[in-house]
Amino acid sequence: MAVEKMRLLSIFGNYDDLDKAIKVCVDSGSFQPENASALIGDSEGFSYLSEENPYSFRLMKIREIFESFEREPKFIEDCSSVDIDEANRRVDELYDTIKSIKTHDSVVNTKIEETKRVIEQLSHFEHLDINLEDAVNCDYIRVRFGRLPFEGFEKLKKYNKDISSIFYPDSSDDVGYWGMYVTPIDKAAEADRVYASLFFERMWIRGFGGGTPASNLARLKKELEELEENKRAIDESDDIYFKEHTELFDLYYSKIRTLHDSFEVRKFAAKYHGSFFLGGWVPKKEEKAIVGKLKEIEGVEVEAADPKEFKKLTPPTKIKSSFLTRAYQFYTEIYGVPSYNEVDPTGLVAVVYTLLYGIMFADLGQGIVLSIVGWFMYKFMNMRLGKILVPCGISAAIFGTVFGSVFGNEELLNPMFHALGFEEKPIEIMDSALMFIIVSIVLGVGIIVVSMLFNVVSSIKKRDMSSAIFGHNGIAGIVLYASLILLLVNMFMGLGISTKALAIGGILVPVILIFLKHPLGELVTGKKPKIESVSDFIIENFFELFEVILSYMSNTLSFLRVGAFVLIHACMMSTFAALAGITGGGVAAVIIMIFGNIFVIALEGLLVGIQVLRLNFYEIFSRFYDGAGIPFTPIKIGD
Repeated sequence: MAVEKMRLLSIFGNYDDLDKAIKVCVDSGSFQPENASALIGDSEGFSYLSEENPYSFRLMKIREIFESFEREPKFIEDCSSVDIDEANRRVDELYDTIKSIKTHDSVVNTKIEETKRVIEQLSHFEHLDINLEDAVNCDYIRVRFGRLPFEGFEKLKKYNKDISSIFYPDSSDDVGYWGMYVTPIDKAAEADRVYASLFFERMWIRGFGGGTPASNLARLKKELEELEENKRAIDESDDIYFKEHTELFDLYYSKIRTLHDSFEVRKFAAKYHGSFFLGGWVPKKEEKAIVGKLKEIEGVEVEAADPKEFKKLTPPTKIKSSFLTRAYQFYTEIYGVPSYNEVDPTGLVAVVYTLLYGIMFADLGQGIVLSIVGWFMYKFMNMRLGKILVPCGISAAIFGTVFGSVFGNEELLNPMFHALGFEEKPIEIMDSALMFIIVSIVLGVGIIVVSMLFNVVSSIKKRDMSSAIFGHNGIAGIVLYASLILLLVNMFMGLGISTKALAIGGILVPVILIFLKHPLGELVTGKKPKIESVSDFIIENFFELFEVILSYMSNTLSFLRVGAFVLIHACMMSTFAALAGITGGGVAAVIIMIFGNIFVIALEGLLVGIQVLRLNFYEIFSRFYDGAGIPFTPIKIGD
């Protein structure tokens, strides 16, 4: 695993050839432009391009066309045969047509909604045998349409004689009766007051002409059908036209999108009288091919430089991963993309994560199931996490075989062990708790030391010799940490190592070097050490050193969770096995074991994944990895 070497291309040529140069860069799929201002600064005579993109408005138009038909445009890379003038004309025509249809639809929809509202109103009075025009225009009586609540209808009886009014109900709902009341003109004001006090909801019915409510309803329903049919016919004809020409409009979209995105690259370029300047990053392995095609353009010159020559620029990072480790790049990117001059930790993550996951989730059957689930998640759900679960499941299956565990059954593989010459299973998990604790600590020590070695390499690449040599994760830190571990082991196991020599050479000297990291680091780089306050320097570094030594111990003990999860996994499955045994076997026992395995795979599979990821992020990445890089994102039309 490594970060690919990058090259910075500086492209010069006649201004008229700028679009040709951009096309070569875009077509390569491996060119990430750099702002010209970052390369040439305020050089006299250069002007930075900021023209308005002439394809933006038409790209917006064709996107709106596709949205109108609720469809995503399909980008077709080979659209060179499309005539842009023809594409512009057809897009403008269809866009204008759609706008007209939308305007027409808006008017028609308003009319449809209004008609539906009136139909709903009249439906309450459908059975009234009265001419609406005559009712509205009577000379001697007044007619009011509306709804009277049930309670108001009962109270109305005592008012009828006073106001000479009659209420004719036609239909009812949950609230009251729909109908009309009739009253003489000279009693109308009093009748309106009384009905209002009874909470009569008046409905205004005007403009229907002659005919009964029923005849008007029939006419309005017919009009509604005609309006909806007319709208449907227009929409369908438009849909048919677009469906018949979908591929053509995909080509139009692709052509306009290509020209639009290519023109956007001009914003990274600069103009100098009749010439242009364009710069950008390309992987070193792609340099020869891109430069060759650029030089085929007459008058275009290209210069390639190493990023070291431009200290103020930050090269983008393109991770060079192998098939075996590519899946774990997902975790690296979660933490952050490695800087250009930083060690890529993906390979280390792949090894450590797979190893620890397999140990903590050791079961042959469950590991195979986990791999199948991971493959399904990646293949059919496009989940990158699923691709990681496949090797983790295989690792769990391998360690499950070593531990003799199959879906929680600790005896199923005994015949295999006997055939291999073992009298009994090599590792009995529940009887080996101390061994797992020791192995966890040993694994932790090894992983921490390897992480420190990664820090040394990474610091050297960054030319940070102070951290590489004197840092608590550098060479001095490795010696100190290893010596502390050896001292503890020697105390308990009596390895015969001289405690005095170990204390002086392996602990005291590294402690002094780490304590004096700042001044020693400046001396190594040829600078004169500067300490503003000696007392502050001593106090600050003393507490930092104290914290470092404590962190060595806490980080090491953090790996105890590896052994703990091995035991937890075995305990959980033995619990379900015990429950199954209580039932006396049969279908109930099978159901309990199936449920137990599903429960453990789902719950512990997630918890183990989180815990191993935590170990990687906090105990490994924190020692040498910043993850502050800029991802390499070459220009690709249509993305």
